[in-house]
Amino acid sequence: MRTRMTGRLLGGLLAAGLVMGTAGAGHAATADSGTAAAASVQTSATAAKAAAYPQVYLNTVVNQWTHWTPDYYDSTHAGWLYAGSNYFYCIKEGVYYSDNGRRSRYWLLTDDDSGNRNVYVSEVYLDQWGWDNVYSLLDYC
Repeated sequence: MRTRMTGRLLGGLLAAGLVMGTAGAGHAATADSGTAAAASVQTSATAAKAAAYPQVYLNTVVNQWTHWTPDYYDSTHAGWLYAGSNYFYCIKEGVYYSDNGRRSRYWLLTDDDSGNRNVYVSEVYLDQWGWDNVYSLLDYC
C-alpha cells in the first residue's frame, strides 16, 4: 500500500505560494496484479524522463484513471489518481480528450495513487487555476 500524504503535505508547504486551493486528503490504494505486471513493463527511459523534471503540485477535481500512454483507451488503463493536490512532472501531447466542459490533447506525467510510476492523466480535470497556468509551470516531456 502506498500513501501520498507525506508528499502532499510537503508539496503543499513548499508550493503554497504557487498553487491556490488546499491540499487534498491522502489516499491509500492497492495495486492489483494486472497493474503490477503492467508497471514492470515500463522502460527505464520513461523513469529517467520523469526524474529529469521537478514535481509541480496542482489540484485535480475528480478521481480519474491513469494511463501508460497519453490517451484515454481502456487498454492503457494503469490505475487511479485521486482528486486533490497531486504532483506532475511534465506535459505531453497525446490523444484529444473531452470532459469537464473542456477539450485538450495534452496529458500530464505523474505517479498515481495505485502505486504506478510515470503514468499520464488528461489536463481537463485540473482546477481552474491549474488549467490557466499549467503551461507556464510544466515543461514539455
